[in-house]
Amino acid sequence: MADTISSDRRSKIMSHIKSKDTSIEMMVRRRLFAMGYRYRVNYKALPGKPDIVFTKKKIAIFIHGCYWHGHDCGSRYAHTSQSNKTYWGPKIERTKQRDQEHIQELEALGWKVVVLWECQIKLDFENTIQKLLKILSSKDRGEK
Repeated sequence: MADTISSDRRSKIMSHIKSKDTSIEMMVRRRLFAMGYRYRVNYKALPGKPDIVFTKKKIAIFIHGCYWHGHDCGSRYAHTSQSNKTYWGPKIERTKQRDQEHIQELEALGWKVVVLWECQIKLDFENTIQKLLKILSSKDRGEK
């Protein structure tokens, strides 16, 4: 399927897509902050610059968009690009590979890594937050 938008217009549209402070990141961060949790954002000192980091608990949280990170969840957020497949296919695969590399590096450094997906957050926010809180509280008790 050919793109119905000119390449200049498509380039302008794509340039406005944010890589940090996305709406789903902000939903999670606002809730955690309101509950009294303090954290670092886009922590550059760690592999992959996790979206949310609890340095004392050694918990790194990545909040992934289903499309950009190739989540095979079947939700409407995880569609496959129909235009320029030769570009987007390898790009998404490389992103998935890089995500795994970052997770492995963090775990080797002794960090607990949590990946939250766009579909989880948007479709069941309260349950996603409750699961995250269980992880945060288990680290408070010294559990792994």
